[in-house]
Amino acid sequence: MAVVKGPSTRQWWYLEAGQAHRLRMLLAVGTAARWLGARAGIRVRSAVAAAAVVAVALAVGAVVLVTLLDRALGTSVLDLAAGQAEQVAAGLAADPTGQLARDSQRLSGSGLGLVQVVTPAGQVLAASPQLAGRPPLLPDRPGPGRQAVATTEVAELGEEPSLVVVARGVHTQADGDLVVQVGRPSGSAERATEVAVGLMLAGVPLLAAIAAVATYWFVGRSLRTVEAIRSRVAVLTVRDLAARVPVPAARDEVRRLAETMNEMLARLRAAQLAQRRFVADASHELRSPIATISAALENAQDGELDTDTVATLRAETDRLARLVTDLLLLARADEHGGATRRDEVDLDELVDAERIRARETSSEVVVHAETTPVRVLGDRDQLAMVIRNLVDNAVRHAGSAVLIRLRRDDRRAALEVIDDGPGVPAADRQRIFDRFVRLDDSRARAKGGAGLGLAIVAEVVRSHGGDVTVGDAAGGGARFTVHLPAHQVTAPPPSVSSSSSSHNR
Repeated sequence: MAVVKGPSTRQWWYLEAGQAHRLRMLLAVGTAARWLGARAGIRVRSAVAAAAVVAVALAVGAVVLVTLLDRALGTSVLDLAAGQAEQVAAGLAADPTGQLARDSQRLSGSGLGLVQVVTPAGQVLAASPQLAGRPPLLPDRPGPGRQAVATTEVAELGEEPSLVVVARGVHTQADGDLVVQVGRPSGSAERATEVAVGLMLAGVPLLAAIAAVATYWFVGRSLRTVEAIRSRVAVLTVRDLAARVPVPAARDEVRRLAETMNEMLARLRAAQLAQRRFVADASHELRSPIATISAALENAQDGELDTDTVATLRAETDRLARLVTDLLLLARADEHGGATRRDEVDLDELVDAERIRARETSSEVVVHAETTPVRVLGDRDQLAMVIRNLVDNAVRHAGSAVLIRLRRDDRRAALEVIDDGPGVPAADRQRIFDRFVRLDDSRARAKGGAGLGLAIVAEVVRSHGGDVTVGDAAGGGARFTVHLPAHQVTAPPPSVSSSSSSHNR
């Protein structure tokens, strides 16, 4: 029975010391990786990563290559020894006199290597001069036609003591069963393997270093464009938003980055121009009522405050208040993205209220309303302002009639405000929703307004998840259509009502 002994105290100490060493190595590698991630730049990290990948790949390839080379060389030495042993055995079997079995010169004179002819009792009948007086190379005595292989060392051989020995049994006519042992030095194969290992050990770090340097250089060249973009953006100010960063010729990620930066600069430039236009237009719109109020106050100081002056002051004050209210609404829309309240709002009630208001304010234009109960989620005051601005715009440009139509279109609420005026040119149907836009610049300010009504409509509708468009009415004129997500829709028969209202043109 075999007794298996565990490791001694000294062996346990070596095991624990090895584990501690490996732990220290892992901690050192982890610390180095964290330092590279925190301190090193992209070029250094890329170079280190490339060197690590190349080193690992070459190391794996080197191990596989050396293993295959060692196996191939060992197999070739073994095949050569086996072939020689078979050749000698064939010669012995064909010799009826038995002289060949005792002729050492003939056995080793043809470059057959180290040869011994051994009897089953272990007596060496003939041997190569290098093995003269030496016992058999192998203790194995295979029978005729059989073969044994082993590796042994012969100190008398000097520089190449290691031999691959093939023992082959053969039956002869003169001596009966004999064993042919042929040894081939394996030192050449071992030296070739050692040379290959040395080349790999020297080549892997060298190739890894070359890969690191090449990666560092190529990444640096690639980052030159990024640095040019960064340098250009670093010196840009509010006054330089018309400038653009350089775009490389290569269609890669850096080019897309440069194009994205230029698109961002273009958007900032457009926003800056829009803001400047907004400030200029607002200043222009505020200048007129302020000038009128200032002139009236000067007259009041001279005691010339009559009824017409009071009426003018009241009209200009109302206009100034409306303008400030509209500007504040647009400013809040720009800052917060529109409505924040989400209440249930019956649009048909707002349409009816707007129809009643139109009847009380004017009588020259007839306002019709066709409504179907439709409910949406949103800010009631803002939605009422949308309807009012659209109706005021339609009445301002209508010839004699305005139609307000509210219906359900699939899952959306569709609000149409139609007038029989001159309509809106196709080229201006998008521009009219910009701020401070008047298509008829020659008309009186009292008739044209400040140019903010449709801009407010577009902002409020967009903030409620809808859209507003303008097209041609069936009988001529303009058709403004607002679509909003419907929350709840009832389906009673549509009611048709009308009222007459007038508006000063």
